[in-house]
This record gives sequence, structure tokens and C-alpha cells, in this order.
Amino acid sequence: QRLSKHHETGESLPDEMLQSMLRAKHVNVAISSLRQIYLSRLDLTIHGTDPPKDAAGLQDLVDELRPKICLIANPPGNNMLRTFGHLMNQYSASYYGYMWAEVLSADMFATRFEKEGVMNPSTGMDYRKLVLAPGGTHNINDHLTTFLGRSPSDEAFLKSRGIIG
Repeated sequence: QRLSKHHETGESLPDEMLQSMLRAKHVNVAISSLRQIYLSRLDLTIHGTDPPKDAAGLQDLVDELRPKICLIANPPGNNMLRTFGHLMNQYSASYYGYMWAEVLSADMFATRFEKEGVMNPSTGMDYRKLVLAPGGTHNINDHLTTFLGRSPSDEAFLKSRGIIG
């Protein structure tokens, strides 16, 4: 309500509408999460030790994994691999990193920024020096453990998705 106003009247969003929007926050979270898991699994399988050998094998993989993971049947002949550009952009079985990045960012936000303040200069500088500055020079898990004061956890991510309370 502090951030938005009606463009003509200047009125804040009615509380009833705001509460309705908050209740709907997690709508489709499960479906979108399953889709990310499905795409990650396709990527890992195609770049794994025993990938499909031909187009028919790729179609079989899609037909098997989509209903198994997404809980939605794959329409006959539908093969989303034709438009999954990440597979050919040097990702090489790294697509899962998108969801893993969400897990880590939720943990960092809940553990440090939410508790210490998103505008806290000390927290921001710790993040800059302990996570961003070292970059890929060492194991990222070590950088995150130093920043968080403990090993990374998926709890904040699961809470942010409404999966746990």
C-alpha cells in the first residue's frame, strides 16, 4: 500500500484486494516448480552418461518424463526440446542451477537481509566481500557458509514457495 497508488485518484489499494492478492501468492508455484525440475532432469539426462541416441529416443524421454514429473500428459508428438535453447547454449547439464540459485538467494535473504535490513550497509558489504568478490575462485559453498554463518539450507526457499510453514 505504501508503494502503489491508483494512477488517477491516488487512492491506496483496498485492504480486501491486497489480502486477496497475498492469499493467491503461491498459486501455480507447484506447477512452475515441477516444470523447472522437469527441464533440469531433461538437461541432466541428455548430457549424462547414457543420453538418447536419436530423435525417437529424445521423444521417448520427453514422453516419459513430462507426465512423471509435471503430472501432465505429453500431447502426441509434442517435443519441447525443439525450443529449449538452453540445451545448446553451453549449459551442459547445468540448467538445474536456476532453481539452485533461488534456493541460495532465499537462504541469504532470510538469514541476513531480512533480519539485518535490506538497506543495512554492513550486510551489503559482507555480501559483496564474502560472496561476490571471490566469485568462482573457490568453492561457492565455502563463501556462502562464511556469509551465512552456517551451511546453506533449503528451508527459506521452501517457506517462500509456501511448501512448509
